[in-house]
Amino acid sequence: MRVAIQGEKGSYSECAALDFFRGQDIEIVPCADYSDVFAAVSTGAADAMAIPIENSTAGSVYPYYDLLLDYAMREGFHVTRELILRIRHNLLGCPGAELDEVKVVRSHFQAIDQCRGNIRALGLAVRAVYDTAGAAKEILAANERSAAAIASVQAAKDLGMRILRPNLQDRDDNHTRFLQVERPGPAAPREPGQPVKSTVMFCLPNVDGALYRALSAFGERPGVGVIRIESRPLTGTASGWQRFRRQREDDFSGIWDLIYYLDFEAPQAELPGVLADLAGHVLTRDGMKALQSLGHYARGPLRDLTAEPWR
Repeated sequence: MRVAIQGEKGSYSECAALDFFRGQDIEIVPCADYSDVFAAVSTGAADAMAIPIENSTAGSVYPYYDLLLDYAMREGFHVTRELILRIRHNLLGCPGAELDEVKVVRSHFQAIDQCRGNIRALGLAVRAVYDTAGAAKEILAANERSAAAIASVQAAKDLGMRILRPNLQDRDDNHTRFLQVERPGPAAPREPGQPVKSTVMFCLPNVDGALYRALSAFGERPGVGVIRIESRPLTGTASGWQRFRRQREDDFSGIWDLIYYLDFEAPQAELPGVLADLAGHVLTRDGMKALQSLGHYARGPLRDLTAEPWR
């Protein structure tokens, strides 16, 4: 099993990938960019991916929203599992470096946001790069004693770097939700009677009451609950869903047509009805259904694995 991640080995995505396929012999496929992760699965260079979708401190990882929708619509990619991973960050320096030598910290933008208060307290400048472990690797290669990386204990062990400050995250309850995403295939088995967690994206016209009416699909059935909802600009493959023509130069209605990302939980028996009801509220003017399911899966476990090396 080959599993693509964005970043290097030693990143938190690697930890999630190993937990998703715990007990299996897997090969991690590191990718530099978000789009490279999806391309690896699309071309067959990887069989699945492990991606972070949201963090309890820093919020959503928006590039994945658009990629998930794009590849779901074009190639049938779907979410098969989720995992909530407690994230413990560390400030890593070169061997022999001291904290008072450090002037700048580098890491993935999400890691920086999760540690911003402590970074400010230390008086450090910040520079966002493509990955946590990748930042550590770059600093070590250049022997930059004035720079440090926000990364994992595993990255420190792999690279032989010094932990200058453990638990750098601003909040002790810092958690990231990861998704396992795969190409089209058989649905993962679910225990009968267990609620199903679902992720969908849909588009609505920017008219009065449209969102209220769409959400009625979730509010009138027992055991059905919306977990989170966010809006995104209407771009990419989905731009054909709904785009109103501007009749006049001062008519801005079409500019603010939005895609909504929504997670909900429902009993298995209620799931078809919820989706059918929602579909009735998202029809475009030409009758197209502006709705895409991104996957149905079991509620994921919460893991606390990053305080120590995971390999």
